[in-house]
Amino acid sequence: MTESATIPVVPEHELLRLIGSGSSGQVWLAKNALGSYRAVKIVQAQMFKHQRAFEREFNGILKFEPVSRLHDGLVDVLQVGRNEAAGYFYCVMELADDVVTGSRIHPPTYAPRTLGHDQVRLERLPVAECVRLGAAIASALGFLHKHGLIHRDIKPSNIIFVNGIPKLADIGLVTDASEGRSFVGTEGFIAPEGSGTIRADIYALGKVLYELSTGKDRNEYPALPESLGSHAETRDLILLNKIILKACRLRTWQRYQTAEDMMLALLAFQFDQAALRQRENTALLTKVFAVIGAIAALGVFVGIIWRFIWLMKHGG
Repeated sequence: MTESATIPVVPEHELLRLIGSGSSGQVWLAKNALGSYRAVKIVQAQMFKHQRAFEREFNGILKFEPVSRLHDGLVDVLQVGRNEAAGYFYCVMELADDVVTGSRIHPPTYAPRTLGHDQVRLERLPVAECVRLGAAIASALGFLHKHGLIHRDIKPSNIIFVNGIPKLADIGLVTDASEGRSFVGTEGFIAPEGSGTIRADIYALGKVLYELSTGKDRNEYPALPESLGSHAETRDLILLNKIILKACRLRTWQRYQTAEDMMLALLAFQFDQAALRQRENTALLTKVFAVIGAIAALGVFVGIIWRFIWLMKHGG
């Protein structure tokens, strides 16, 4: 079989090279008729044991497609189609930034920037960055849930950056909330009761934040690092960990009830920490000014005594 025969056909797109693959599909770097770069996912029917599973994934993308462009935290799906003769469907999406060059794409060296990539490179993200990313993804997740859809596979490698903005991607397991519970997804991020519910997605996001903030594997949860860094970073991590613990409770009713609830908790944490630091800085400045004032007063007092002694000696 020639190389050209192995490359799927997608209308008005030239598939340049394979950049990712999974159990049910491949992701290609492509260029459209206008010269813009896109990510194209090809899902083969033959990769599924049952046709029903193939149709379920296709229907999930069809439902996600109109919703995707309504929230900045969801990857935009630009086109969906099927090639019945070849036995696959395709999904054209916006392309993630390059890990090195950002939005400037060089096809031969392109590698997508994901949160998983940042995690490997940095090992552990600053707490402030974890809070910012967590709130952004929780917002996108809440929007998805409001439209009756469940993601079912939230993990660092499924969160991409487009023009520096974090977005939920890899929507292959997105399904209607009415489908009920299942155990699809990625080990360690799947809730104890299974995936396919709002609170299961919240659990997965909690595990993502655990990995990002601690630098530990999700299967080590809830252990914290032995060395937590500075006093301020230690305090912040412990406070963020309270949010993570609530998101990952074993009993579903003890978790955040909605992704918006989790987002609000993260935003409150962010603003409370800013206010706390402002208060600490104000207190520090007050102490500094108090010390300076005391030194100045002492200087004046010493000056008076010195002047008094000088006058005494000179008969003044």
